[in-house]
Amino acid sequence: MHSRITNVVSHESVNGLHFGCSETHLQEVLGEPDQAQQNYTGEVEFLYGDEIYRCLNDQLVECTIPDTGRFKVDGIAVLSIFDWLAGHDDMVEKAKFRICASVGIAYDFRDPSNGSITIFTRGRWDALLDQSAPGTTDSTTG
Repeated sequence: MHSRITNVVSHESVNGLHFGCSETHLQEVLGEPDQAQQNYTGEVEFLYGDEIYRCLNDQLVECTIPDTGRFKVDGIAVLSIFDWLAGHDDMVEKAKFRICASVGIAYDFRDPSNGSITIFTRGRWDALLDQSAPGTTDSTTG
């Protein structure tokens, strides 16, 4: 588990690593990944411990990290990302994700004891969100 605070700037960066940076820059900053592979959608996933960085067309588009409970979003300390997302008017729950496009954060709660947070660039999850109205829960969230 991480002891550092994860700093997020909505739609822009995670811990100072900017969306849109190249795969080469990602590796210059973070070092050699534990594993790198192309997924079924054509994205390249770089695994660094328990963090996954995804690139599409040689640009960083999202990152998934465990919920450590230590986050700052746009300079504001957030005690519970899961609860904080619920306070946004555009929050949607879909397929066991709590998604908020306005801040570029999705919370994966498929495993309640081990949640993870995906931080993404603007527009990244729009196709999924276009299928839901804000504040709604679909039948797959159980």
